[in-house]
Amino acid sequence: MKSIKVKCWIETNGDKFYGPGPHELLRNIKAEGSLSRAAEKMQLSYRKAWDMIQQLNKHSEEPLVILRKGGKTGGGAEVTTRAEEVMEAYIKLQHKLQEVTQEERQLLEILN
Repeated sequence: MKSIKVKCWIETNGDKFYGPGPHELLRNIKAEGSLSRAAEKMQLSYRKAWDMIQQLNKHSEEPLVILRKGGKTGGGAEVTTRAEEVMEAYIKLQHKLQEVTQEERQLLEILN
């Protein structure tokens, strides 16, 4: 069965800023409250996940994730209100793209 697939990400100055990977990482951080648990859930190294968060925060006017070091209080990670806005906008964009691809089923019929 043929289908149309579209991948979408946001770039800033030619660097990938936000896309499926960072979106999933933010979702997992929000659910887990921890960068290490979010990374483990995605089968990413902690270092890779940490680098992704640094890139997200670097390219955003406001931090998207606040990381707290461990110790007696345990540390953790928190998704900011700004990150939630970015996540919601990205989901809306993904839905719009899905609508467009659904409308293009005619192209698939021509290719069959």
